Amino acid sequence: MNNVFITGGTGFLGSILINEILSSSDAIVYVLVRGENIEKAQCRMISVLKEAIQPEALDEWKIERIKVCVGDITKKNLGLDMKTLEYLGAKVDTIYNLAAITGLNLPLEKVREINVGGTKNVLEFAMICKNNLKKINHIGTAYVAGTYEGIFKEDYLDKGQTFNNTYEQGKFESELLIRKYRDKGLDIDVFRPGIIVGRYSDGKTTNFKMFYQPINFFSQEIFGVIPADKDSSANMINVDVTAKIITKISIAETNRNITYNVVSPTVLSFEEVVGIASEYFGFKRPKLCSLDSFDIKKEYSPVNRLITEPFIPYFNYKCEFSIENTIGVLKDGINSFPKFDKKNLIRLFEYCDKQGFIKRKKKNVVVK
Repeated sequence: MNNVFITGGTGFLGSILINEILSSSDAIVYVLVRGENIEKAQCRMISVLKEAIQPEALDEWKIERIKVCVGDITKKNLGLDMKTLEYLGAKVDTIYNLAAITGLNLPLEKVREINVGGTKNVLEFAMICKNNLKKINHIGTAYVAGTYEGIFKEDYLDKGQTFNNTYEQGKFESELLIRKYRDKGLDIDVFRPGIIVGRYSDGKTTNFKMFYQPINFFSQEIFGVIPADKDSSANMINVDVTAKIITKISIAETNRNITYNVVSPTVLSFEEVVGIASEYFGFKRPKLCSLDSFDIKKEYSPVNRLITEPFIPYFNYKCEFSIENTIGVLKDGINSFPKFDKKNLIRLFEYCDKQGFIKRKKKNVVVK
């Protein structure tokens, strides 16, 4: 792996992944970044990296190997000028596709334009690089499983499931597209992370979405009852762990066209997560009730329905993810995944408190 091309490098996972690639190899990393011009795009990229990692970790040797390319995944040839396109077509040997919008209930047309159409444009770019290209690494989501119940294996895709939101559907459609391009001779590995949260090392995040938003709502004590299965567990994984695993597998593994679930082998139940959050932040723990017996129109105001409905499927999630392919190629196997336990969760909450996203109400609360 000598010349790497990355989309989505300014995103939450993308910036951490770039640092992992730079730390694990001598590769030159070309990053597709939107911007008015190269100077503004470069400034944006370096600023994002400095925010995402420890500033001292971004040394000159790393900065010198980051090459920003101004472009847009929604455009033909990724919006690259012909000179750059020809240059990259002759140089790039590895592609990482992370660019996507992650809102849960955006219009399907918009999701298809960016997440599906963008993926198609990246794959067409890969065809231009085909003579020198070794592998494409597409970052999807474990939640292509949608409403599937049971264990969703890594080689599963279309199992008759429906989807909880347009994000899941768009990622599913992107994987269908990838299978077509595998048939055209491209070697494409798919990595499916769970719900990505802050760093394992210190809880730091640059993205207070998904997992963080419901906890914030609960901390405001505006929900006395939540329609949730106490034993359900929406799989969460730390961003730095995710980046390390993707990097290790993509650099070392030589098998072709494999799908990897990058999810935590150990999970906390929804009841445990809410309980730990309540204890740490000092808010009254809401009661949990069966979704089947809950009348959301009667129990919640229109505003409360609006802010909770996107998350209710994950409060009642009944799917687990196998990681046989993933642990099979990692040197340390299942030990490559640190536990997603109470201590891990507390580090995430400490960072929320530090940044003021969710403030502790009782500073004297001791959580062990």
